[in-house]
Amino acid sequence: MTDPYYKEMKHHKREYDWVSNCVYANYKIPTKCICGGAITVEADDRGRNYYVCKDFKNDGLHIRHDCLTALEEELDCLRSQYAEEVSLRRELQFELAQMREEIKELKQLIMVDR
Repeated sequence: MTDPYYKEMKHHKREYDWVSNCVYANYKIPTKCICGGAITVEADDRGRNYYVCKDFKNDGLHIRHDCLTALEEELDCLRSQYAEEVSLRRELQFELAQMREEIKELKQLIMVDR
């Protein structure tokens, strides 16, 4: 017998994932179509590549996203994540240097008291 709360939690997770796919369907490199179908790469008659749902119909429920735009969006997102990581690392290095100074001062205080 399974836990009903677990079943409900899994249902909400699937629902959240679907809504997330709908919201970000035409942003960055798609991994899955809104309909649940697989994404393939196809070229049009001009030679431009697109990420397209394997069951694509032009009804607004399937993904057809330009590869170049998707890659640019993905790079922008990665750049912003990198900038955040660099900022966090600098903050942590600064805090570490402060802690080292405090430890050094505490050691000196302990040695003076002896």
